[in-house]
Formats: sequence, structure tokens, C-alpha cells
Amino acid sequence: MLFLLFGTGLTVWGLSTDNGTLTTIGWIAWGVGIIVIWMRSAGRFGLRAIMTRRMLRDMDLMRAAAEKGDPVAMRALGSMLKVTGDWDGAEHWLSRSAWAGDREAMFDMGRLADQRNGLEAAEQWFRMASEAGHPVARMMFVEGGLFNRDGTS
Repeated sequence: MLFLLFGTGLTVWGLSTDNGTLTTIGWIAWGVGIIVIWMRSAGRFGLRAIMTRRMLRDMDLMRAAAEKGDPVAMRALGSMLKVTGDWDGAEHWLSRSAWAGDREAMFDMGRLADQRNGLEAAEQWFRMASEAGHPVARMMFVEGGLFNRDGTS
């Protein structure tokens, strides 16, 4: 706001004295003032705020679909909850999706179990994903893979 007042004063002074330099500086101050006001409002109306509102709306839609039993929505909701740090919520929805047959959710549950409790806890989920045909999980069980280093698994 101060830039706008300062810019107005310089512009009026420059125009009344026919001083082009003062007028130019006044317009520059006006531009800076407008940018400052826009940047301050960006917190409420900017891209981050828009994306946050959209993510919350999408989570509500996904939660509704997940509660109706859609395995893909369960996995998507679980993944979003994991990103936000709600690991218990993520585990709830990812495991429901995995038990509903979603092989991506099986793999994601393996990754979540590994992060929370270590690789031993994750093996059952990775094995489940492998048996369901998940290509990365399958590679974990081939000879020399993560769970089959010596070729006996």
C-alpha cells in the first residue's frame, strides 16, 4: 500500500513539473505496489490455495467411492493419505484395496510395511503382488532378486 501512495505522489509531482524521471519512478513504484499486493493475496487465492482446495475435494470424492467399495479409489485414497503423513489411514485403505485384488495396492502395502516395520513385514505383501502379476514385485522373487538371493525361494 505504501508503494502505491509513494508512486502516486511521485507521478503527480513528475507530471506537474514535467519531470519524466519522477513520473517514471512513480510508475515503477506503482508496479511494485501492485506486485506486492498480488503476492500477499496469492496465499488466499494463489495456486497453492487452489491446489489445496482441489486436493481436499478430490479426497472427499475418493473417500466416498472407497467407502462404496471401489478398489482403485481405496488405493488412491490410501496413497494420498500416505503422502499427507497419515500412515494408519493409508494402511487401512491400501490393505482393503489389496484384499479386494488390486495388485498396485498390494505392492504399495509392501512399500508401506517396509517403511513402517522393515523388509520382513513387507515380504507377504510383495509376494502377494508378485503372484497377482505385478512386474516389479515379480523381479523381487526371481533368482538373485531381493527375496531370492540364493535362488531357493
